[in-house]
Amino acid sequence: MPLNVTFAPPILTLSASDEARPGVAAEALLTKALAPSFTVVAESSRSEVLTLLDTVDGRLAAVGIDLAHLPRHHRLVAVHQGRQLEQPADGPWPRMPAELPAGIVLDLVTRPAWIRALVPYATTEATTTTYAIRNSDGKAVARVHWTAGALTKPAEAALPPRVGIEVLRGYRHEAGRIRKALTKNTPLVASDDSWFTVVRAQPALRPTVAQRFGMRPDQAADFAVADALLGYLSEMDATVDGIVSDIDSEYLHDFRVAVRRTRSVIKLLGDVLPEGLAERMAPEFRWLGDITTPTRDLDVYLLELDSLAATVTHPDDLAAFGAYVAEKRAAAQQALASALRSTRYTELVSAWRTALAGVIAHPSHTDKTASELAVERLHKLFRKCQKRAARIDADSESELVHDLRKACKEMRYLMEVFKPLCDKDAFKSVIADFKELQDLLGEFQDGEVQAAALRQFAQEMVDAGKVDANAILAMGELSAKFEARQRAARATLDEHHENYLGNKAAKHVNRLVSA
Repeated sequence: MPLNVTFAPPILTLSASDEARPGVAAEALLTKALAPSFTVVAESSRSEVLTLLDTVDGRLAAVGIDLAHLPRHHRLVAVHQGRQLEQPADGPWPRMPAELPAGIVLDLVTRPAWIRALVPYATTEATTTTYAIRNSDGKAVARVHWTAGALTKPAEAALPPRVGIEVLRGYRHEAGRIRKALTKNTPLVASDDSWFTVVRAQPALRPTVAQRFGMRPDQAADFAVADALLGYLSEMDATVDGIVSDIDSEYLHDFRVAVRRTRSVIKLLGDVLPEGLAERMAPEFRWLGDITTPTRDLDVYLLELDSLAATVTHPDDLAAFGAYVAEKRAAAQQALASALRSTRYTELVSAWRTALAGVIAHPSHTDKTASELAVERLHKLFRKCQKRAARIDADSESELVHDLRKACKEMRYLMEVFKPLCDKDAFKSVIADFKELQDLLGEFQDGEVQAAALRQFAQEMVDAGKVDANAILAMGELSAKFEARQRAARATLDEHHENYLGNKAAKHVNRLVSA
C-alpha cells in the first residue's frame, strides 16, 4: 500500500531567519494567512519514524539518491530526480542490497551502492497534519500537509517544518492562490531541499575527524608528517568498528589503505619524527598489515568469484571453491575481529595518537621545512624507481618486478602526503606517468600471486576431501588464465618499461614542489 507522505521537494518551509522559533502553531498560522478567502479544517494526523540510509562513503547521495526505511509501514522509500519510489522492505540495518526483496527501489540503489552495505546514518520522527482548505462555498479546493519533525539519532535536534500543497482536481488556480498567500503572509518560503537534505545539514551529522592543521610550505617537517599520520589514524578509527561488525568488505579495504600509507610514511619520512618513534612503531603497523591480509585476500576472491567463473568452461564447477573460500574467510574474519579488539591494538592506537599529538604540541626539533622535505624525498624516491626499472630485462627475476612495484606504490603514497604542496598540473602529470606502469605491475603481481594461491587452495581442498575432479579442473583452468595474464603483463613491461620513467616523467617530478 503506497504511503500518503511526500519527502521530495518542492515544498514550503520556514525561512532561515525563523527556523529558531520555538514552535509554530500551524493551524493558527494557516487560518490567519488564508482568511477571509479560505477556511482551514484539520482532517487527520499521522506520525512516521524514518531510518535514513546510505553507504558509509555516501555513494547514494553522490548520485542524487535519498533512501529511507519506514519501519511502521515496512516500506523502503527512495527519492531520485524529483520522483518518490516505494517498495516493501524490513530491517534490520545494516544490510547488503542483495539481501533486500526485489523491487523498484532495489533496482535503483544496487548499482551505485556496489559492494557496500546500506547503513543508517540518522533517524527522524515526523508528524504530518493534513488540513482541508475550503472556499467560501465550503468546498475543499486543496489540502495542506504540515510536517513537524525532529532528528532523534545520532543526536536530538528540531527540524524546520515542511508544508506541501496538494492540488485537488479542478482547483489548480485556487492552489496557486493558496501558495501565494502563504509565502506572502507567513514566514514560509519555497524550498527545493528534500527532507534528507535538511537532515544531512544538521551539525550532528557532519563528519568528525581528528584535528588537522593542513600542510604549508614553511611548516616544520616533523609537524607536517605527524599531522598527515594523524589523518591516516583517523581513517583507521572510522573503519575499525565496521570491520569488527563485518558490515561490508570495503571497511577493511579502507583500513588497509590507511595502514599501508602509514607504513610508507614511517619508512620514508620517519627520520624527521622524534628519535626512536618510527623504529618502535614500524613493527606494530607491520603486524596490522599481516593480520588484515588473509581476510582481504579471501574477500577479493569472493567479490570476483562470479566474474572468474564466467571465464572457465564450466562455471558451476567453481561452486566448491567458492564454498571453501567462504569457510576460510569466516575463520580469518573471526581472528581479525579478535585482533582488533585486543589490548595490543588498543595500546598501539593510543600510544601512536599520543606520540603524534606530542610532536605537534612541542617545538620542532628540525630546521627542515615541509617543502624542503618534499623536494628531497620525492626526487630521491623517483630516482629509486628509475634505477629499479632500469634493472629489469627479459631475463630478470620476478622479484625485481615486485621491487619496482613497491617503489612505485611508495612514490604514489609520498605524493599524496605532499599533495597540498604540489603544483596541480605537475601532480596530475606524474600520476598519469605512473598509472599505466602501476597497472602493468599490478597485473603481473596479481597473476603470480593468484595462480600460486589457487594451487594452494586446491591442495588444501584435496587434503580435506572437500573437492571433486571437476572443481580441480576448473581451478586449474583458472590458474592457467592467471599465469597467462602474468606473462602478457611481463611481455608488455619488458618492451616498454623504459618509456614510463624517462626524461619526460623526470621533468614533471622536477616541477612538483618548489623548496
